[in-house]
Amino acid sequence: MSPLSRRHILTIGLTSTLGLAACSPAGLSSSTTQSTTAPETAETPAAPETSTPQPENSPAAPETSSAAPEPTPTPTPTPTADPGSVMKGRSHNAAAEEYAYPAADVQAWLNKDSTPPEKLVFLTFDDGPNTSTTVQILDILKEHEVPATFFVIGRIVDDAPEVLKREVAEGHSVALHSFTHDYKKLYPGRKANVESIVNEFHKSKEAIRAILGEDFDSNCWRYPGGHMSWKNMAPADEALAAEGTHWIDWNCMTGDAEPENRAPKTVREMVNMAIGPAINGGDISVMLAHDTQGKDLTVKALPEIIEEYKKAGFKFGVIA
Repeated sequence: MSPLSRRHILTIGLTSTLGLAACSPAGLSSSTTQSTTAPETAETPAAPETSTPQPENSPAAPETSSAAPEPTPTPTPTPTADPGSVMKGRSHNAAAEEYAYPAADVQAWLNKDSTPPEKLVFLTFDDGPNTSTTVQILDILKEHEVPATFFVIGRIVDDAPEVLKREVAEGHSVALHSFTHDYKKLYPGRKANVESIVNEFHKSKEAIRAILGEDFDSNCWRYPGGHMSWKNMAPADEALAAEGTHWIDWNCMTGDAEPENRAPKTVREMVNMAIGPAINGGDISVMLAHDTQGKDLTVKALPEIIEEYKKAGFKFGVIA
């Protein structure tokens, strides 16, 4: 048999195809048709969220703060005492402690019961303070660099509070000289009234504390008019001693409160009266003067009095 021509092959292929189509089951044609169409792409399901499992009750990570750390507070400095204020339980400031002498010792030296450790002079001024004479005296004391003791009247300290403060600030001592300085109340019939004296002792101290502060205290009292001027003084002395207080008189004076016939008339006369212990070879001098208004001669004589005591080798102190 001769080989088939190309036309014969094509005819056979076409006939076979038609025959198969006629014999196929009913659904195959549509199935074939669908299979020739590109199938729809199924929607890809989203990947499940992944998270790092944490153990139960695990502590949360600490929060971090971007705030700056708080600065370390600066320690509050310990307050220091004002060097110009009165020492606790004293009648003067800290600087005066080195030349302050207890009233009990000064009284014993005056009474010749004992001897001072060196030649000592105590300048004392009664009946202040005021804004005229007291200020002039303070200026002189400052210029000559010597201290004094001021026996103040409680009733009038409110008239010159800054002067009272200055007395302490500049190294002087403040002592007690009653509240009223009223002889009739303190010594009726020229006899000491113990109740009045003790009452004025407390009132004068309270008046001073109202200005200088509660730290102020004084164990030194001078009787208005002096201890030697009145009667029945022993009970009053005992009452003051029970308060821890000693009374102080004097052994020389400027004479600025003496009657006219005995008062000095010139600076030289006042100086000679005031420096008696130095002239007579003594070793203790408690000089009485006054800083009330009108004591012009006292103000004029004071610089020379100070220099005379310095020349005689006396050390200046205050009574505490």
